[in-house]
Amino acid sequence: MSVQHQPIALDQSHPSSARVHNAILGGKDYYTVDHALTQNLPDKIACTIVESRRFALRAVGHLIDHHQITQFVDLGCGFPHTPNIHDIATARIDNARTLYIDNDKLVATHARALMRHHTTHIAEADLRDTTAVLEAVTAALDISEPIALLLSGTAELIDDVAAMVTALTHALPAGTWLVLTHITADIHGHDVNSAAQTLRAAGISYHPRTHDEITEMLTGYHLHTPGLVAPHRWRPELIRPGRFDHATEPLQPTYRDLSAYAAIGQQRRT
Repeated sequence: MSVQHQPIALDQSHPSSARVHNAILGGKDYYTVDHALTQNLPDKIACTIVESRRFALRAVGHLIDHHQITQFVDLGCGFPHTPNIHDIATARIDNARTLYIDNDKLVATHARALMRHHTTHIAEADLRDTTAVLEAVTAALDISEPIALLLSGTAELIDDVAAMVTALTHALPAGTWLVLTHITADIHGHDVNSAAQTLRAAGISYHPRTHDEITEMLTGYHLHTPGLVAPHRWRPELIRPGRFDHATEPLQPTYRDLSAYAAIGQQRRT
């Protein structure tokens, strides 16, 4: 007996955060309305988002190479965009496992279609529903082994992201890693606040946060050197020649300021 799948309703009249993000990264999974919105965002914002993505990919390689982490959870993964997290991971170690989580049905459908791999898993869940997120993690991964959570390009979209991070931190084993990027208005504040207003006017909730607010989110994590810094300044030298090195090396020189913070932290052991 075949299963009849309900077609997904496509709304091309309003932008979505996943499609806008995909457009900024140079992907193809967006509509005219999404591209038009990106054209109204300051160049500094697009540059910062691109560098945040490159940092996250660099972080995956770093955790595998230097800390033997082989399990990753991409929280709010968005549309597939090569190289994806599992591309970076499996290029280094065949049995690396990646769980992608997103609440967008279209994103999940694309992920299932384009990221088929025996060590790749897809789950549809709202990140604010930490119970559902934890169920997906425990179903797909081995929580008796170290896990790295990636929250990049997503935290700004969640109203109370600190509560979400705290809930996941308390529920997951000590030693869990967190890879975080977050847009801030501490730097180039006028451009960042203007972009946030533009996105909110388009129906996309967006919350730049300060260094202090982001630091508070990381309570309970030991931050690895150099701590909480702009994404292009987090260990730019950690580029290992390979298939995807072009996608992890920072594009901006370190002397330039970017409106984001990034960090890799490990949950403190009690």
